[in-house]
Amino acid sequence: MGATVDHLESHHRYTVIRGFTDAKGVRVPFEASGVIRMIDISDDVTEIYIDWEREGVAPGGPTERLTFLMKATDGPRTNHMRTYFEKGDLVMPPRERKPAAAAPSPAAPPAPQADPSLARFEGLHPQEEICLNENRVACGCDPAFHRTVWPLAQLGVNACLRCGAVTVTRQVGDDGHHTGNAWTAYWTVPTSQVIVDWLAQFPRMNIAYGGAPWRWPMAAELVRYPILVYPADTRVADQASLDALEARLGAEQAAQSRAWCIGSACTNISAVPPDVPEALNAFIVARHALYIRPGSDLDILKSHAHLRSPSCELAADLLLRRPDAYGVMMEWLGSADANTFSAGVAMLRDARRIFSGPDDPRLAPQVLRILDGLSLEPAKDVPGRVETCLRFESFLVAIADLGANSPAMLDGLSALAAKLHGKDRYVADAARVVMNELNGVDNRPPEYRKS
Repeated sequence: MGATVDHLESHHRYTVIRGFTDAKGVRVPFEASGVIRMIDISDDVTEIYIDWEREGVAPGGPTERLTFLMKATDGPRTNHMRTYFEKGDLVMPPRERKPAAAAPSPAAPPAPQADPSLARFEGLHPQEEICLNENRVACGCDPAFHRTVWPLAQLGVNACLRCGAVTVTRQVGDDGHHTGNAWTAYWTVPTSQVIVDWLAQFPRMNIAYGGAPWRWPMAAELVRYPILVYPADTRVADQASLDALEARLGAEQAAQSRAWCIGSACTNISAVPPDVPEALNAFIVARHALYIRPGSDLDILKSHAHLRSPSCELAADLLLRRPDAYGVMMEWLGSADANTFSAGVAMLRDARRIFSGPDDPRLAPQVLRILDGLSLEPAKDVPGRVETCLRFESFLVAIADLGANSPAMLDGLSALAAKLHGKDRYVADAARVVMNELNGVDNRPPEYRKS
């Protein structure tokens, strides 16, 4: 899974509306254009990497890498990318030729079918590129047993709960937005068996992409999908065993934090092997996070707690265990530095541990004070938005995730919506969505509500 920075995301065309030179000296002139294929963040969360297919001038091949510093004070950087890039159409990678087979129906695509021919790999990773069609693991088991391996990385890593096979893949497809024919296929990525065996030590998870609260279109790092986590050694023999396992895990994990669910499933993950591909760096970051503690250096904890970090929830949980957690969180939430603020938001959304409840006297007054102090100056690059719109949205998501439904908080959000009504209708509407959620009102469109 690639990162997102402001309005930049993979597989969209962008035109440069203000020329710049990146941190490595790459000069990109006004009106240059290209398609972004990958966005990533360095392990220490100090650099942003953007790989794009720049039209006509990429040295040494079709893809050019741009590098930007997180702490830059000018040029392209977080919260300022819209000043330099104008977003265009979705441009998916060229569709790979699939083995001869009946094309899936756009209206009702067939469910993935077990492919007995894949059993020949006997749990080993294919050392060649093979199209698995809709299947995610190179094994002969029913795809109903296939699960994602935590954490999400640029390349997909999936495992079979029945036979234990683990496969690294890249995903290709078309969302059907322009063609009307939505399809997805997975191609294996040749990967050293030593590295695959190491990846197999990480837990599996089932992500309920349809289970996130109905709110508003927002940055990917703010969306939190429900997950069910399985230890790496989990194996089931049949569908009945899988159903029983998931019922038990669901009951056990329902009242636990995400950090607990993930951390308790991570046991005995060995040291990082050499030559792990950059596209799997998320696993290196996550493994490092398992060995930091609440008393570790604050800068290290902060870099892991950043919302775009694969170890975000683990690090935020460690920070919330510190005796100075409240002070650190509030200081970071008021910081002008985007990375520091991001870590503060990660703490706030899971801060039940340090508050006595939604009426805790420290919660609403301090959060609302910070919100009231955010600038309402118009954004220079987006009409009808305030320059701090992303900060407002981050606070609103954290308040909703925290369930901070005290009268003081609800009154404060109502005042915020009124204040922003004529300056940023988008944030004002988002505040009302959060108020509805905190009041137990169903935000979903009528067609999705239960009768």
